[in-house]
Amino acid sequence: MYYNVPVTVSKQEDGLWRAEVPGIQGCWVDEPTLAKALHEIHEVFALFADVLLEEGRPFPEGVTLSEELPLTATIPVALSEHKIRRYPTGGKRTRRAAKLPALP
Repeated sequence: MYYNVPVTVSKQEDGLWRAEVPGIQGCWVDEPTLAKALHEIHEVFALFADVLLEEGRPFPEGVTLSEELPLTATIPVALSEHKIRRYPTGGKRTRRAAKLPALP
């Protein structure tokens, strides 16, 4: 079984990324990178799900159960956190820049 879980993501004033599951008090993480925050909220939700199931409590609105692995997802991407870049930060093209195929 798979759970489709709504997650909100924001950048905090202290520079940390917050990922949280709306409707579950305390189901949030603050991490230095977006990738780490998304990984950790996955783990935290699994812990909360285990407790909710054990106690027979309902999941919050928006969390749905699926027998099949969802084949699509919307994920946030922060280019500033990735080392592989086609253009340097200043936006000027260099000779080393990779040529990528055009997007459809």
